[in-house]
Amino acid sequence: MRQVASLLATDLSLGELFERLTRVLAEYVDASVVFIALARPDGRHSIEYCYDHGEVRRYPHIPLYEHSRARAVIETGEIIWGNSPEVWAPQGSTPINPDRPWTNDTISAIFVPMRSGGTSVGALSVQTTRPGAYTDDDVEMVAAIGHYLGVAVENQRMYQALQRTAEYDPLTSLANHSRMSRELESALAAATSTHPVAAVMLNIVNFGMFNETYGHDEGDVVLRSVAEALREFEDADDTISVGRFGGDVFMAILRDRTPDLVTHAVERLSSRLNELAYVARDQTLPISLACGYVVAPFDGGTRSEVVALCVHRTRLSRKQGCPPVGEDDVDGYTIHGSFTGIETIVEGLLDRDPYTRVHLLQVNTMAKLWSEYNLDLDRASLALLLQGSLLHDVGKLLVSDRILVKPGRLSTAEYLAAKEHAVYGRNILSAHAGYEDVARIVGEHHERYDGTGYPDGIEGEAIHRLARAISILDAFSAMVQDRPYHRGISEDAALGELQRCAGTQFDPELVERFVTWRIEGSPPPLV
Repeated sequence: MRQVASLLATDLSLGELFERLTRVLAEYVDASVVFIALARPDGRHSIEYCYDHGEVRRYPHIPLYEHSRARAVIETGEIIWGNSPEVWAPQGSTPINPDRPWTNDTISAIFVPMRSGGTSVGALSVQTTRPGAYTDDDVEMVAAIGHYLGVAVENQRMYQALQRTAEYDPLTSLANHSRMSRELESALAAATSTHPVAAVMLNIVNFGMFNETYGHDEGDVVLRSVAEALREFEDADDTISVGRFGGDVFMAILRDRTPDLVTHAVERLSSRLNELAYVARDQTLPISLACGYVVAPFDGGTRSEVVALCVHRTRLSRKQGCPPVGEDDVDGYTIHGSFTGIETIVEGLLDRDPYTRVHLLQVNTMAKLWSEYNLDLDRASLALLLQGSLLHDVGKLLVSDRILVKPGRLSTAEYLAAKEHAVYGRNILSAHAGYEDVARIVGEHHERYDGTGYPDGIEGEAIHRLARAISILDAFSAMVQDRPYHRGISEDAALGELQRCAGTQFDPELVERFVTWRIEGSPPPLV
């Protein structure tokens, strides 16, 4: 028993402890079979260490059948033993190894509970092919070992639970920052040009505002949904590790991939996350994640370099509307039209927030392509259309972030404040020589064809024709693009909505032209 006590006091894994205990038992009792079964709360108890006729098996996960003697010992806490099968297994026995039925030759057997603090944690069994092998003293000794073994198992489980608490995020059950940092350090140390490692950072956009709007409990729902989507990749591929790297930041580590396969994997990851949405009451909000990634050793070698570059590229991703970004020279974009004298305003507008930026660039590009297909504008009108299409939301520079990127419906007061952007935009541009006509267009792009729009309630042909065109472009982009307050709809659905509102909200003749272009003109998909 001294040997047993000294083994239980060592810092061994359960597998090593079980193996050494088996050897000790074999020295003191006759044993052709020794096994240790562990209990589970759901009743799916199983043998997790087995010495069977010279074959050692660690963690074979052999389930205990319904009438198993070990199961009975776990559930009742009573010792079962005997020197013949008629005594300890009157209903018969089942071989531990169904593929080796000849090993089911036990004559004498002892089954003792493993308990800790009154809780059954498993069962220990010692068996032999020799009849009359065991005495009361043998049973007492095996029972004592079973008791101490139960304490050791429970201590190991408590240690593992504490270790998990130290290394895993309790909310999402993903690896925490500390563990992911160590995994990244280890992966980078092993990275080579033929076996690179990718670190992917994912940042939930406007998460702080979401928490303010819906509360932290609902924010936790969002965090868990992101974690579950990431875990799908980790469970399916043992070269992927995922974790929560910060409050609203997650990280994935992709090992042993060529650079082209890294790009493919990151795109799949980003695509899966883009499917996520928060559904509450009668609204569905997109969960947008900015995505920046680094491939080592090509882009950096140390953990600090890789993390810093991931942060930078994640910011670039957010700025562009959250596509995966794996390089630094991606901040370029094409603007159609001339904006001489107001370049600073344009730059500030495009940096306002990622949703506004993507929306304005979409509307500006569509304005150019639509004009080329069937708008038939002269040079001056085309210049005004291109300027107005990019600047139609310039008044949002004066609208609060809390309103502009609120993840949900606006209150009446917030909606009234947001509507002021048309007047703000008109006033901003009117102050710049040469932009008076653009100022009028910007001021009228929320007027409705039936006269129920804002800010002035003008109707029909009284609304500048280019403002009527831009209102169609504005609405179409807003419908198909994910916004903080709604999930985008399909282009077909958006075109149907434009046609439904032709003659009320929109100029019917321009709607017909726009729908014709989108259906027959083979325009590129919106990006």
